[in-house]
Amino acid sequence: MLTVCDTMELMTRLVQGRKVMNDEQVFSDPGHPVSSVRVVPRGRAVYRADAESGSVVVRHLLGYEPFTEFWFGLGGASSHLASSVERFGDVVRAQSDAIRADGIEDAAAVFLGNVLVGLRPDASWVRYGDEFPSAGTEQHQYEVLHLLDLLMDSDDATYRKCLDMIEGWARS
Repeated sequence: MLTVCDTMELMTRLVQGRKVMNDEQVFSDPGHPVSSVRVVPRGRAVYRADAESGSVVVRHLLGYEPFTEFWFGLGGASSHLASSVERFGDVVRAQSDAIRADGIEDAAAVFLGNVLVGLRPDASWVRYGDEFPSAGTEQHQYEVLHLLDLLMDSDDATYRKCLDMIEGWARS
């Protein structure tokens, strides 16, 4: 049985070498596969000083390409969404049924995480055990799959409050 991380790694491999639709540069930092994301173990583990030596600070996670292709197919430019959680949120709210029907929630969540990381210079990606990667700072991490669901499914008041909280985090 494939884990979420295995699935993300397969998605990344499928799209590596493929150009982003219409050659636009969506995120400024170099892209990394999910295997490069720092893993924070859950539970007990034997301490090893070199445990993190292979990880890098990941500010741009690959695997969002199915979402950018979807958005390009609707006539949108991914760079328009990459700089604003509100613009991204408005799109995924309007297209939530199609995103789910196409099975691209994971890709949309990775795109969302890259948007979040782009809001703060101290933000990056991290994985907790075998969980889907999270995006944020050492003090505040967003579980992007859950945040995506919240953005897509919440009522207007909750959606607005969520955006306000993210904007506050981005300014802090």
